[in-house]
Amino acid sequence: MIEKKGVGLNPASQIHYTDHLAVVCVIMDIPLMFLEEQDYQLGVKGYPGLKAIYQEYADFGPELLIANYDVLFMSDLWDRRTFHEKFGPLEEQYNKVLRNVHCPHGFSDKGFYLMKCAMEDITLIYGQNMIDQLKYYDVFKNLNQYVISGNYRYTYYKKHRAFYDKMIQDDVLSRFPKKQTTILYAPTWLDLEESTSFFDVYDDLIGKLPDHYNMIVKLHPRLELDDTPNYYRIVGKYEGKPNVMFLKDFPWVYPLLAHSDIYIGDMSSVGYDYLAFNRPMFFLNKQKRDANTDRGLFLFKCGVEVLPKDYSKIYSIIEKSLPSDQERFSAIRQEVYAYTFGEEQPFDAIKSAIIKAYQ
Repeated sequence: MIEKKGVGLNPASQIHYTDHLAVVCVIMDIPLMFLEEQDYQLGVKGYPGLKAIYQEYADFGPELLIANYDVLFMSDLWDRRTFHEKFGPLEEQYNKVLRNVHCPHGFSDKGFYLMKCAMEDITLIYGQNMIDQLKYYDVFKNLNQYVISGNYRYTYYKKHRAFYDKMIQDDVLSRFPKKQTTILYAPTWLDLEESTSFFDVYDDLIGKLPDHYNMIVKLHPRLELDDTPNYYRIVGKYEGKPNVMFLKDFPWVYPLLAHSDIYIGDMSSVGYDYLAFNRPMFFLNKQKRDANTDRGLFLFKCGVEVLPKDYSKIYSIIEKSLPSDQERFSAIRQEVYAYTFGEEQPFDAIKSAIIKAYQ
């Protein structure tokens, strides 16, 4: 059997996809194609073992892909029907069927995104939580092929821990004047469910940050487009605070999480990633949904929920919760992590399973 050639691809240059695609490409021993010079440089700099290639956008197109590759690995949502309509004439011309492996850019409780994942050609699924979500939304039956992958990004981080520890120290932590408790605030974007908390909580969360905390604000790349004037007004207002750092175009997640003492988020997939470290978590419930009955707030059981009426009291809530955090939430965080990502899998096993799916 002829070995099929694969390539990772980020056609819309979504920088946050790099952290997912790069690791999959390392596992599969295939290149990751970049169409933007800045993204290419970040890939070369920050992912040991990655075969990064730069493709001029002017020469990029469907025929270049099908002429040179058999399998695409992407994080963009591209349902298999539309995919093959797009490539159909070229598939006939080149006498091949182009396969597409969907690499989710993290796991979250966003139902609208998950339902679309079920329409991909081959879908990577982290574990049982994602399977149960697909069943909950009655789309599991729509899956064509899937591969259980586990949490390969965390495995990759652990393999290169020394490299990433130095990167975070040099590029992030060294910029704070004082070494002290670090909060990571990772808001999502203003998606179809208007999930982001960034434009609602910024003054209470960033503006009133106590001096004895450092805060890293990991800006979702799409926030800048959601409300451009307000985005720059907020960043401009607080970027001068010595204990606040805004990170833009920073794809690396697990290195940041490893060096964060407290997590604050909303509906971002970064929350599920943070479970690996079993540390205090606080969730901003912008839409005042019922976390006890809403499947879309499943992760909220792993930390303290903060409603909009209590945003102004968030630091007193944090201080009050920290002493009992491990007793209250340690066990459930470990349980939800295992449910979401399952057992750690060797990279060779993941690679073999994916090849079996597309052969």
